[in-house]
Amino acid sequence: MKAAIYHEIKHVSIEEREKPTAGDKDVVIQVVKAGICGTDVHAYLAGGDDVGIHAENEFGHEFVGIICEVGKNVADLHLGDRVTICPTARRPESCGLNSTEIADMSGAFSEYVYVENAKKDENVFLLPENLSFDRGVLTEPLSVSTHAVEIADLKGGEKALVYGAGTIGLCALAALQAKGIKDIIISDINEARLNIAKEMGATPFHSGKGNLMEFVKEKWGVYRGNSGEDCINADVVIDCAGLPMIIDEFIGNAKTLSKLIIVAVHGKNVEISPYWVLAKEVTLKGSRGYTAKDILTSIHTLAQEECKLAKIITQKYCHKDIGEAFEQACDGKNAIKVVIEYCEQ
Repeated sequence: MKAAIYHEIKHVSIEEREKPTAGDKDVVIQVVKAGICGTDVHAYLAGGDDVGIHAENEFGHEFVGIICEVGKNVADLHLGDRVTICPTARRPESCGLNSTEIADMSGAFSEYVYVENAKKDENVFLLPENLSFDRGVLTEPLSVSTHAVEIADLKGGEKALVYGAGTIGLCALAALQAKGIKDIIISDINEARLNIAKEMGATPFHSGKGNLMEFVKEKWGVYRGNSGEDCINADVVIDCAGLPMIIDEFIGNAKTLSKLIIVAVHGKNVEISPYWVLAKEVTLKGSRGYTAKDILTSIHTLAQEECKLAKIITQKYCHKDIGEAFEQACDGKNAIKVVIEYCEQ
């Protein structure tokens, strides 16, 4: 089979590798579409060891495909099933690896992916007939944001502020909408991304052209805090940008009992004021990865006609042109989600 191999910074190539064969408990999936993730871009630009993408290996973990081989002891999965997987499901021989390393053992940039101990709704998930591969390929990143929204424990009707209109931020927008949240402001400095956020139904704010906190107060009104301070009237803030000032800005402006969900990886430590966390009774939560339930929820969200998340797919490339695809994915100004298609199939 043809497989994309990660060699080193700025060096990815298509090579011939042995096609996997399913054991009694396994399945093999023929990949139809695969998405380039932020971790893949990091490996391409800065090296992959710290994100589990190692030299001379297959890689990639966002994909959809068709089951082409089924082990004799596999129940509830069949030849021809349209599926995606949970790439972070632990495999027996994976002890000592973190979830990112396990994810990138998937090899989504290869023609075929092998899933060990395949189980429906645990590590392999069926796509409904009304969910196209074009939208289904977004299941994995949407699951990341769905998990963040789920742990925010929203009831519907709240107001949400999202930092960052990249893939995960726009997925957070879709996950919030699926939860019944209509009042959503999303902040970024990229006009093209903000335009997509607006098309999806959010209120965009260009953070390079004004004061976000003042904008939120103007849009949703001022909330008077426990100590008489002016606060933003946002019930939940989701950090998909990872900027150092976000946590301090939240604590300084948060209303009583509001929540900050941190999805982005912060490269630097930040100082916080424990007093204001106490005084405002705010909650700071980290959100990492997703569960099988989050994947099922994301598949359901994507299958809904009103879901507009496919707008984040900005470019598509044939598998043979994966080098060009990675160069495009590194262009943060013009690319959000770049998708690899197996054009020869």
